[in-house]
Amino acid sequence: MLGDDIIDVHGRAQQQIAGANLPVVVLVDGAFDAGSGVRMMRRTIRSEMDVTPLAEFDSDLLIDHRARRPHITFENGTFKDYRAPRLGVDIVTDELGNQAILLCGSEPVIAWERVVMAVTDLLESVGSNEVSVVHSMPLPVPHTRPVVVREHGDSGGLESGPFRLPASFSHLLETRLTEHGFNVKGMTIQVPHYIAESDYPAAAVAGLDAIAAHAGISAPSEQLRELGRAVDAQIEEQLHNNTEATTMIEGLEKRYDMETPLLRSSTALAEDESELPDGDQIAAAAQKYLSNVSDAFVEDAETLDQLEAAPQTSEAGPHTSGEHSDVGGQHTAAADEHTDVTDQQAGEQADDE
Repeated sequence: MLGDDIIDVHGRAQQQIAGANLPVVVLVDGAFDAGSGVRMMRRTIRSEMDVTPLAEFDSDLLIDHRARRPHITFENGTFKDYRAPRLGVDIVTDELGNQAILLCGSEPVIAWERVVMAVTDLLESVGSNEVSVVHSMPLPVPHTRPVVVREHGDSGGLESGPFRLPASFSHLLETRLTEHGFNVKGMTIQVPHYIAESDYPAAAVAGLDAIAAHAGISAPSEQLRELGRAVDAQIEEQLHNNTEATTMIEGLEKRYDMETPLLRSSTALAEDESELPDGDQIAAAAQKYLSNVSDAFVEDAETLDQLEAAPQTSEAGPHTSGEHSDVGGQHTAAADEHTDVTDQQAGEQADDE
């Protein structure tokens, strides 16, 4: 099965970790990547740790290049340095020598079951059983509170559902690995819906903290935290004298304070001020929120699960407002420019495509 034409396994690396029972971390793009939490986690891990390639999937066969355009450089009248999208498996080693297997990259558009089977066979061949799968979801939570990482997949989790929602490749991978007897823990990073379409390093920090707890690998997050401290002040400046946004956030805070004791949390900070929605954009999200919620908080204990499952939550971000589309476009351009610079410095651009 490992000889499947969609995957190329590096035999020497495979032999080196066989029987080591390394933990597995899955950071694959999906239907949602609110705040670019998964992408920033992936970039941080691969730029701050030693990386040994273990397997590569055929991106030409599996990834939609038009949906996520690869980058290429134009210099002195010539195109060069084409960066293909990637879906791969790596062995990552932190500063303390702790190792893990990292499945990361772009979500395949076809052959999900074949990719899942190839991953399953690879993990079985090296004896790995503990798997952590990370998602990042837009939800009505405030930026003024620690970012929550909600866990699922263990017998001690809260009862909820059933709910139907659009599946991602990572959802299918969780399902099939569990069916094959792997110990799989899913983790959903909850990102404020009004910031979800901007880069939000708080989500990445929370996810990295969760991975450190469950997989035992630690990636430096000081730079993300430093950006967060600066951006917290920027958000508050944008909210100054904006009563609609302030009312919304106060309601979200009350709900958060009521529900957080039921959830497992991980703390983090905020994001790069160049990527932030401005006060008007947050106010637009506030208007949408307040038009649908009459009370300051939701009293139904299962509401969080329903919102987490509902596809429409992805539309709550500020950039969906036509009134502020120009501003949203400016933020998108700024985010792309920042991504280009960061990726050139880290040499990880191909992995973020």
